[in-house]
Amino acid sequence: MDRTNDFEQFLKQLSDLQIGFFNNWVSTAPRMQRFNLLNFRETFDNTMRLQEEVVTSSLEFQALLSRLSIETQKQFWESYFNMFRRS
Repeated sequence: MDRTNDFEQFLKQLSDLQIGFFNNWVSTAPRMQRFNLLNFRETFDNTMRLQEEVVTSSLEFQALLSRLSIETQKQFWESYFNMFRRS
């Protein structure tokens, strides 16, 4: 695999996650300002939904970093062994 393409894909996925998170946050924030007892349940539901999205995005990001790290290590060791095989 090409490391440049992997890194570009990683950056695109990271950017997409950040955009999604901030879009959700911005759409929830105005509702938080109108907080009162009459719409407590709606505000609570929105807050829980936002927290769930943050956790999900964080876990997806961690998984992406793990895959990238493993792929980098795999490429390193393949190159290492191939170098000695050619010698």
